[in-house]
Amino acid sequence: MKQLKIQKLSILILITSSLAFGQPMTRVQVVEKALQNNQMIKSAEFHVEYYKQLKKTGTDIGKASAVWMHGQYNSIYQDNNFTITQTVPFPTALGSQVRLGKEQVIGSQKNLAATQNSLVFDVKSAYEQLLYQEALKKLLLSQDSLYTDFSKASSLRYKTGESNLLEKTTAETQLMEIKNLARQNEADVQISQTRIQALLKSETPVIAADLLERQLPPDEAVSFQSNPQLGYLKQQVMISEQFKKVERNRILPDIIFGYFNQSLTGIQNINGQDQFFSRDKHFQGFQLGLGIPIWFAPHVARSKAAAYQEEATRKNAEYFETSLTGAYSQAIQEFDKNQASLSYYESSALQNANLIITQARKAYHGGEIGYIEYLQSLKNALLIKSNYLMALNLFNQSIIKLEFLLGKF
Repeated sequence: MKQLKIQKLSILILITSSLAFGQPMTRVQVVEKALQNNQMIKSAEFHVEYYKQLKKTGTDIGKASAVWMHGQYNSIYQDNNFTITQTVPFPTALGSQVRLGKEQVIGSQKNLAATQNSLVFDVKSAYEQLLYQEALKKLLLSQDSLYTDFSKASSLRYKTGESNLLEKTTAETQLMEIKNLARQNEADVQISQTRIQALLKSETPVIAADLLERQLPPDEAVSFQSNPQLGYLKQQVMISEQFKKVERNRILPDIIFGYFNQSLTGIQNINGQDQFFSRDKHFQGFQLGLGIPIWFAPHVARSKAAAYQEEATRKNAEYFETSLTGAYSQAIQEFDKNQASLSYYESSALQNANLIITQARKAYHGGEIGYIEYLQSLKNALLIKSNYLMALNLFNQSIIKLEFLLGKF
C-alpha cells in the first residue's frame, strides 16, 4: 500500500513537472491525471464508501421497546411495571441481509472499475486524436513550405516570361488552400484540447507528445471476460439474487425476547399462609415469543417482484455479453485492417512519397517538368503522407478500443 502511494506521488510529481516546464505529457501521465481529477471517478469512489457503511447496517435488529406502567392493573393498589422487549429477525433473514451488504460493496467497486475503464478509453481516444492533429499540423507546415517555394518560383518565372499567368495563379491558389487547411487543423486542435481539459478537469492545455505507433496488449486474444462493465452487470445479477433471498426470508417469523420487573401489591398465599406484599417488593420474569405474519400476500408479492428483478438483470447481463462478443470480434477485424494499411505505408509508400517530392523539386527547378506535373507530384506525395498519419491514428485507436474491451487501463 505504501509503495502504491509512493508510485502515485511520483506520477503526480512527473505530471506537475511536465506542465511547469512545458514538457509533453505521456499517455500514462494523461490517464493518471484524469483518474485523479475526474468528478465521475470521485462520485464512484464515494459510492463505494457509501455501500461500505451501508453494509454495517445488515445486522440491524431494530429498536428495543421499553415500557413503564403504573396503576391499578392488579388490584386497587397502585403498582409499577417495567417491561423491555426486543424483536430480532430470524437468523436466516439476518444472514441474508449481511450477505446482501457484501454483494453491494462488490457491486460498487465493480462500478468504479467500469467508470475508470470508460474514462480511460475517452482520455486515450481524445489524446490520440490530439497527437494525430498535432502531427498533421507539422505536415501542413511542411506543405506550406513546399507550396510557398512553388509560388515564389512561379512568380519569378512569370516575371521573366518563362511561364504564364495560369501557373502563377495556380501556385498562389494552392498555397492559400494549404493555409486554409492549417486554420481548420488549428480549430480541430483547440476542440481536442477542450475535450481533454474537461476530462482531466485541467485549466491548462495539454502539451502533446509525438504520434508514435502503439503496441498491441500481449494477451489481446485471451478473453474479454475481464471487461469491467460486464463484471459490473454480472455482479448486479448476484445482488438481485441475494435481494430475492432477503425478500423470501422476510416471511420467516421474528423472534421476540422480553424481560419484565413489576410490583404486585396485595396479599399473596405463600405455602398456605397469606402474606401482604407492598409495592417495594418486585417480581420479575422473561418473555419469549414469535412474530408471525398473518397477511402473507404482500410478502409473496415482494418475493415475486425480486425474482422478476433478478431475471431482468440476468437478461441485461446476457445481452451485454452477446453485444460485447460482437464488438470484440469487430474490433479485431478493424485492428487487422488498420494494421495491413499501416504496414503498406511503412514498408514502401512513405519512402516513395519522400522520393517523389525530392525528384519533382529537382526536375521542376531544372526545367525538366512543367508546373502541372510538379503540382500533381506534390499532391500525390503529400496525400500519401497525410493518409499515413490517418492510418497510424486509426491503428492506434483500434488498439485503444481493444484495451477498452479487455479492461486494460
